[in-house]
Amino acid sequence: MRQRNSWRAALVVMAAVAAPVGCGRAPGVSNGSVSSCYRAIPVGRSAVHDDRAVLLGVHRVPVDAVRSHLPAAARAELAVEDDQTVCEMSFRGRFAPGQVELAPPGQAGRFAVVLVSSKRLHLVGAVVLDTLPRSLGGRTV
Repeated sequence: MRQRNSWRAALVVMAAVAAPVGCGRAPGVSNGSVSSCYRAIPVGRSAVHDDRAVLLGVHRVPVDAVRSHLPAAARAELAVEDDQTVCEMSFRGRFAPGQVELAPPGQAGRFAVVLVSSKRLHLVGAVVLDTLPRSLGGRTV
């Protein structure tokens, strides 16, 4: 439970940083600030292992805002690539434990958030949540 709360806190921080940087709501819309993240959508979608999952949003986030919350291997990869941003994608679905790649073991819920490097387009982190922060498309239910 402690790990789940730390991931939740990390996502809230990432979401707060993502809002002013740039985001898109519809996969068919693109602009210069998020175009690399639209190219990352297939990587994010394949990480959730659910063809029926709905993409809720795509955000470009500075690496510095999430670096301390990533596993050591992901931090090292991003440093070698000199990647300055990651792409944060939120999905709605029904995610069982182990269904979302790189999410901590045992996490299940209605929402998945995945992080993909913006340069080499590979998965660097993920989390599964019961509720999604409003800044990532969360709704009060």
